[in-house]
Amino acid sequence: MAAPEFETVARLGLPLLIVIYNDSAYSAEVHHFGPMGQPVDLVKFPNTDFAAVGRAVGLSGITVRSRTDLEPAREWAVRPRSGLVVDAKVEPTVVASWLEEAFRGH
Repeated sequence: MAAPEFETVARLGLPLLIVIYNDSAYSAEVHHFGPMGQPVDLVKFPNTDFAAVGRAVGLSGITVRSRTDLEPAREWAVRPRSGLVVDAKVEPTVVASWLEEAFRGH
């Protein structure tokens, strides 16, 4: 759940798949407080390249914007070596219906 854990995975040589659903924000806060009219500027961030962060500490890293970008992850799954960071860029305006329902009235 934190960047230093990337280094631990690399140092220990763990073949872990690390997937980051990256919408450049603290999503729960945006989806919870935004519809209430609260400001959410503080919980939105510039784009971060988490794949590059993983590579910087010795992991493999890919950026995914479409299904075709997942091919290296499929290849990795057949024969995992080092850990793999998947920086999955997701659309920040898409909200699951169950989440909208959970936040309604709170």
